[in-house]
Amino acid sequence: MQNKDSIINFRLNFIVINREYMNFKLLKLNLKIAWLKFSGKIELIKNSSNFSLNDLESPKILIILPIEKELIDKSIQSISKVMEYYKNKDSDFVIIINNHLKHKLNFYNMKTHRFDVSKKNKINNSKDILDKVFYDDFDIVIDLNINFIFEISMFIQQLKSKYKIGFVSNYSDFFYNIQLQTDRNNPSYKSLDYLLGKI
Repeated sequence: MQNKDSIINFRLNFIVINREYMNFKLLKLNLKIAWLKFSGKIELIKNSSNFSLNDLESPKILIILPIEKELIDKSIQSISKVMEYYKNKDSDFVIIINNHLKHKLNFYNMKTHRFDVSKKNKINNSKDILDKVFYDDFDIVIDLNINFIFEISMFIQQLKSKYKIGFVSNYSDFFYNIQLQTDRNNPSYKSLDYLLGKI
């Protein structure tokens, strides 16, 4: 009986500690965003409601794959249509993958960069990758991370692009002018499929 009580107490303590840690992380993120707003480094972006791939004859497109392993396959299926549509046109794709992507993929010999993602989902080399793409004038940047990743959003914020596509979060108004919805309990790329379906 004592062993059972000890196990229950351990689990409860773990839940409390984990919840406190998550609250601390959220507080830390909110403070970062507040400071960036106060210092003028980020500001609200006006939403773009007239997006259409048909308006872009030879676009330069940056696609950032998700760092969550379970979303990688779904995301690739979703963007395959736009890749197929533009592969024979005078278009330029840049793909940012990450070290969670273990299997090889055919990106039609497109230029790729790789984020070095830590076990805590921190990106160790975002500044190095930014140096490589900073002077590229992208027509579209697509962030396939469904959950908000501060480092990636700040990375995108520093890029020049007419359209910046990402998923709705408490902070997305500062980083994306086209925002997508999804069910957080069952995340998918249906809203992106619909958007890209305007081809």
